[in-house]
Amino acid sequence: MNILKNLGWLGNDRQCDRGRHATPMCPQRSLPQAGHARDGGMRPRSVDAILDDNRDILGRIKLAYGGDANAFAKEMLPLIRNYTAYVSVLPATQDSFFARPGGLLRLSLETAFFALQATDSQIFAGRATISTRRQLEPRWRFGTFIAGLCAYLFRALDSVVVSDAHGTVWQPYLIALGEWTHKHEVGRLFVRWGEARQECRALSLFALPMILPTDALAYLTHDGSMIVAHMLAAISGEVRYQDHNVIDHLVNRASTLVIHRDLRDADAPAGRARARAYLARFLLNAMRELVQSHQGWVPNADRSRMWLGRDGLFLVWPNGMSDILTLLEDEGLYGLPASPVDAMEILSDAGIVLPKNSNECVWSIRPPSAPEPLEALKLVTPGCVLAVLHPAPVALDMDIAVDCTHDEVRATEHDTKPRQAKAAPSQAQGESGAQEMPPDASDRQLSLPTIAPIPTAGDTGIEPSTDGRQGKVKKVKDTKSSQPATETYSLRAPIRLHPGIAKVLQAIVQSLNETSLPPACYPLASGLFVPLDAFVARQVDAKMALRALADANMLVVGPAGTESVEYRNPHGKQLAGMVIARQFIDGMDGVGETPINSNAG
Repeated sequence: MNILKNLGWLGNDRQCDRGRHATPMCPQRSLPQAGHARDGGMRPRSVDAILDDNRDILGRIKLAYGGDANAFAKEMLPLIRNYTAYVSVLPATQDSFFARPGGLLRLSLETAFFALQATDSQIFAGRATISTRRQLEPRWRFGTFIAGLCAYLFRALDSVVVSDAHGTVWQPYLIALGEWTHKHEVGRLFVRWGEARQECRALSLFALPMILPTDALAYLTHDGSMIVAHMLAAISGEVRYQDHNVIDHLVNRASTLVIHRDLRDADAPAGRARARAYLARFLLNAMRELVQSHQGWVPNADRSRMWLGRDGLFLVWPNGMSDILTLLEDEGLYGLPASPVDAMEILSDAGIVLPKNSNECVWSIRPPSAPEPLEALKLVTPGCVLAVLHPAPVALDMDIAVDCTHDEVRATEHDTKPRQAKAAPSQAQGESGAQEMPPDASDRQLSLPTIAPIPTAGDTGIEPSTDGRQGKVKKVKDTKSSQPATETYSLRAPIRLHPGIAKVLQAIVQSLNETSLPPACYPLASGLFVPLDAFVARQVDAKMALRALADANMLVVGPAGTESVEYRNPHGKQLAGMVIARQFIDGMDGVGETPINSNAG
């Protein structure tokens, strides 16, 4: 049956509501089947028949895409048909989410739909001109749809072995499953699931040429934009924290929503870590992000959440896991573990956390500065988290795990655990206020470009060039020696502020003392307005700076629920930035507000 006939009720008029921000609604669909005859195999089906079963979600995709029937048939349908021919009737998992025949296609279509729908509230290429954004936005939306559609493509290459009744095995790297079944006239498909192991998402890239039409790839790569690079990074799971990959963020939110709803509709046991094993990669990625951006996660630093010794890498329990869940909640993911214990079970089931013995997962460690042993989780290898750090951190020249076989250590732990239990609530409450992530830090409207890592403590300060062009900087001598004797403004940074961010912010503040250069920030009655461009010009990720300043409680925020980003118009040019509270800037006493227009966002 021609799929366009099933979409005829949509009409030919262009239907697109870009301003709608409704709560995610899932297309009406039948509940998952209770089971299927795995032993008897699965019956292959044609592409038209499979798409006919999914006409409800295809109709939603057409509406979200915003084109008429001809545009949808020309631009979107070839991609969808290629993907359907590749995965055919494969289930997504053996006994978890979307485990029914055709489940992998349904998972991919729903993920692509919700990711595409979420692009209506995003501004891609936020630093480009309005005319450039108007040309790039349809391509960014199309790239987001492709990334959502292929987010779980790797399961067809890594998780299953498909064969016919004679034992002939399908080669997923060479041919689509639908084409293979038609070529060999396969009557029944038999699926054999491999052993559970850590997923390899990059395998999707090998099958992508069989799914993505060449004209679609040419459309995305026009004008040499970064769309394809971000799309492929989201599909393969190789996303760097500094990239601020909006496509990956939208696809992650969409996929967790879809999987969470399917597990709920299938009445899967919510407390079983096996049913939520897919969350392990999000927990691991959150750890990687925290060690790069959070001062409290610097390995082996005082009161750090991460400790690296000769005997391995340890995560302080339960405060470290609480930081992870807070970050993921800020990212807006669905179906997250309800407690650190649930998260520990998921990581243990995935083999990321090593148990202490057959009865307990929590270890006891004693770092050099700790007055008493700490509870911690041991990770399978330091590289699973610390590989993103350059240079790599140096391990302590000692074993930090406590050997609980000695009676003396047992007595020490017996005496200290009551004190730890009493101090845990107050400690967790105090630290959560200082290190809690801003709830909207990952949902910023402006999509920031790829920025080099922040300079280390030994790097030379940098100041913007006098021509005012963004991104062009020049090195200057040490900021302390280059300041005039009549210095007025300086930064009073709290201890918990990331040292790299503090160094750059100090250079921005001291630009007010330079008479030969235009200032990089502007005094206000409420504090000091620092444009995001000031961080970008100094090769610092503005999102990272915003999060670090919010973690240190240095920002002036408006009423509850409002953005921390404000918009000001110095010299008639609107700039996005943040306002640092007056108590953190020496020299603000008695200083009036610089006459710049305000348009708080």
